[in-house]
Amino acid sequence: MLVPPFHYQLNKLVRSYIASEVLIWSAWNSAMSIIAVFATNKIKGGDVAIAATALSVHLMVRMGVELFAGKVLSNTNETKKLAVVIAGIFLISIAFIGFSFTRSTAPFFLFYALAGVGLGIAAPLKNSLFATHLDKNREAMEWGIYDALTFMGMAASSAIGGVIAKTYGFQILFLVAAVVNLGGILPYYLYAKRRLDKLIHKDKDQMIIENLNELEEA
Repeated sequence: MLVPPFHYQLNKLVRSYIASEVLIWSAWNSAMSIIAVFATNKIKGGDVAIAATALSVHLMVRMGVELFAGKVLSNTNETKKLAVVIAGIFLISIAFIGFSFTRSTAPFFLFYALAGVGLGIAAPLKNSLFATHLDKNREAMEWGIYDALTFMGMAASSAIGGVIAKTYGFQILFLVAAVVNLGGILPYYLYAKRRLDKLIHKDKDQMIIENLNELEEA
């Protein structure tokens, strides 16, 4: 039986992942879709070639870190994976903040590489969490929901980012992107908090049951 999207409850981790990805990639696309314009107009000695080379460095750094993180952290528990994902998202925001104050090529390359580190440590772990929590027989639909919402956010943010850059300047754009990207931490934080609260209540209930059993035995 076909189930229309949103007519059933998504897994809590899947919901957290999708909400976070929408914010992360909206922030990224709002600024990075016009990074070549920033490099050409705001970076001393910058041009399209500098922007393209910085992107290459970013991707190479991300590739290396992603392979390393995927190998080293594959067998860690869910809590540790969430902590690393949150750290990666935080590093991306630091990179955005760095871009907002960058006026020369060296820090431009540095912060682009830092964004690669953030994405590199976060991507394999958050994607693995998403993949392992997909609802059985609904995997394709949930991947579709993720793609649709993420691309919707990216499409809107590209236009909004251009307007912000034109009206208020690139510095404000990067700071806004940093804040929106940090918002990508919130869904994971709320998920982890609910999970921790549930474990605490479970432990309390278990203690109560054990105490009642001891009283009955006495």
